[in-house]
Amino acid sequence: MNKSGREMSGFLAELAGEATQKLEAKRTREQDHQAMTQSVNAALERTFQFFNLFGKHLDTLEPEIPRVYVLDGKTMFTQLKWKAGRVDYRKQGMADNALMDHVLFHVSLAVSEPVVLSRSWDKFEETKRELQILGLRPMGDLDVLWKSRPQRDIFEVLLAPEFSIRMNFQGSYDDGSVQLSCKNLKGFGVDTFKLQPESLQTGLLDDIARFMIGRADSLPQSLLCARVMKRPE
Repeated sequence: MNKSGREMSGFLAELAGEATQKLEAKRTREQDHQAMTQSVNAALERTFQFFNLFGKHLDTLEPEIPRVYVLDGKTMFTQLKWKAGRVDYRKQGMADNALMDHVLFHVSLAVSEPVVLSRSWDKFEETKRELQILGLRPMGDLDVLWKSRPQRDIFEVLLAPEFSIRMNFQGSYDDGSVQLSCKNLKGFGVDTFKLQPESLQTGLLDDIARFMIGRADSLPQSLLCARVMKRPE
């Protein structure tokens, strides 16, 4: 009886040790995941605070943006002027301590007059899709233009004299990253970047903001190295 009890207590001790190790491993994983979650959330909060102030300052200054946006060799938006910036965010729940889901910043840039787009009719559908993707607004109904097309090779469209830059910082709490989706940031086109939350500090945000208003010639290299989607040719 005593021998059996000793053998059993030894076995239970063995199981207890294994259970303790598993609980410690689980506790460590939970702590690591919590730290990762807080890092992503803090990065999104920093990003919102930065672009909130950036937009307010630029809405007051309304600077000219010394950059040229080229849609094709003949269609260019030049002499740009800051029109209006806006930042917004969404949380994953209604509670005050809910995690940030994403931060969206967009700004409208304006030119002095509508821009003429001229292309061949065989590129009509392609052009419609391109304008929709880039957020460029035709001043007129393209479907009506197509139905009333004259017997010539080229069509012309007047584009509204403004367009938007959009940046959406999306928290990815599964892998601890921030996905940045951009429209018309470097030029007309769409880019996606995968950023580590600790990289979203004032230094990187300063460099992005300087580029947006033409006070830097290029985007920061650390951002370009994080690109995960090539711009369409």
